[in-house]
Amino acid sequence: MFPPPPLPEQRWNGKTNDFSIAALTLALIGCSFVPGLAFGIVGLVQSRRNGDKRGKVFAILALVIAGAWLSVIVTAVGIAIARDIADGPDRDKTGAIRGEREITLTSMRPGDCVKDLVSEQGSRVHVLPCSSPHSSELFATYDLPKDATDKKTAQAGCEKRFETYAGKKKPDDADYFLFSARMSDIGTSSDRGVLCFAHNLHGPTTGSLRHS
Repeated sequence: MFPPPPLPEQRWNGKTNDFSIAALTLALIGCSFVPGLAFGIVGLVQSRRNGDKRGKVFAILALVIAGAWLSVIVTAVGIAIARDIADGPDRDKTGAIRGEREITLTSMRPGDCVKDLVSEQGSRVHVLPCSSPHSSELFATYDLPKDATDKKTAQAGCEKRFETYAGKKKPDDADYFLFSARMSDIGTSSDRGVLCFAHNLHGPTTGSLRHS
């Protein structure tokens, strides 16, 4: 009995493999490197099978670029994890911030101090112990009533809470002023949360306004 004849070899039709083209395009975009990897593998297999040399080159380039993106992301995640482990928890056993670090606004607690609130952008801030030079101090957080969401009410609520925090009203000649920041205004959430800050008027200061 004779073995079956070999299947005829597929010939390249002159058209570059669509999977290879798509893979290279997605890999170059960067954020789509994961499907780029999958398309690159398919494109490489098909191009080798039908003799599409251009498609083979495109697929290999796509796999190299996608692999580079993956390496960058893995390295960045590894560095971030190692840094968090080295720095330890954000707070000590008393709840005080441990050293200078970046946290989300929603993670702040009364008694946290901000290094330079004016320069901060987005939903994260650089906080540090109030014994270090800082521009602002968070002295209260609270939720506005359902029927009161205006800035005037938020500010009044902060001023009232400052007396409890500092043990006295803010003096007229104080070197700081009080202001409120509503969570909904700074884009961190859509709830009625309010952050109450005391901001120094004359540059960085040290120490806390909290009543001991």
